[in-house]
Amino acid sequence: MRMRNTARERLLAALLRLEPCAPPRLECEFSEEIVQEWRAAGHLDDRTPEAFFGIESGGEMPVAWRRISEEEDVLTDAARLEALRRAYDPDDPRRFPQDWESRCQAWRDRDGILWAAPWNEGFFQVIGIADGATLNAALIALRERPALAEAAMDHYADFLIRLIDRAFSGVLPDYVELYEPIACNCAPVIAPADYARFVQPALRRICDHLERRGAGLRVMWSAGAVGDLVPLWLDAGVNGLALNQCGVAGIQYSALRRRFGRELRLIGGIDWRVVQAGPQAIDRYLEHEVRPLLESGGCAPHLDDTIRPGMPFDHFAHYRRRLDAMVESMFA
Repeated sequence: MRMRNTARERLLAALLRLEPCAPPRLECEFSEEIVQEWRAAGHLDDRTPEAFFGIESGGEMPVAWRRISEEEDVLTDAARLEALRRAYDPDDPRRFPQDWESRCQAWRDRDGILWAAPWNEGFFQVIGIADGATLNAALIALRERPALAEAAMDHYADFLIRLIDRAFSGVLPDYVELYEPIACNCAPVIAPADYARFVQPALRRICDHLERRGAGLRVMWSAGAVGDLVPLWLDAGVNGLALNQCGVAGIQYSALRRRFGRELRLIGGIDWRVVQAGPQAIDRYLEHEVRPLLESGGCAPHLDDTIRPGMPFDHFAHYRRRLDAMVESMFA
């Protein structure tokens, strides 16, 4: 089992084709505050933390997948539905940068990872939820005028399909990330039955279209206690998860692997609290939780939340050294 050379090669081999090989060295974002904290303490030089730790971060297609121009407003009547349709216009020239063609040409000869992020706004963002008050109004509207949300998601799927066709005609990304922030640390904010009614049909259309376009790795990003929604995502055509704050929400990737098998690719998943706790907790966690996932394949582990102030540099550096050494020893 040889170590492939580029991050892109290893991503496609380990996560798309499920070959027994080293995954790319991925990591969550470093907050500006933690970078400043570590630099002030003399831990970092003038390189980015990604360069310092050898993280292979790649790049995202700069497509404006989100609404444009229209103010975000709760979907409660037909006028707001029409505003939503105008906001999600795939033909708006602002959706692609002016140098799009030259970027596509450069990407065709890439070594780094390239991803796209359609479904860049989750269900609640599409229907205009911004806070507790708008959430309450939207949930009432779902009960009293459900056809509005159904029409909105149908249009959202139409919009994304056309935009995906435009984006992917230039170059095919290595994987696709879908975005669905829809839970707290206790449970989803919407019942799974309602998610199946209002969201899953549109999500299935998008995943089916991505499959037809050749996007074989479709990863759902979410946060919180989303366990009850995972079967719905898989049924819709999602085949990977990247869960934020899953440890705080009581979700373990090892349990997901036992339940769903390695066909469900797993990205991230290392409880940040373990790293903050120190070397002994780190070593124990890597050995008992991460090693079995790497052995079974289809996993690219890293922390499950942004690296924020208060994370001890020595602990984080220890975790990266031990994780990198584990991967190298397993797949050299």
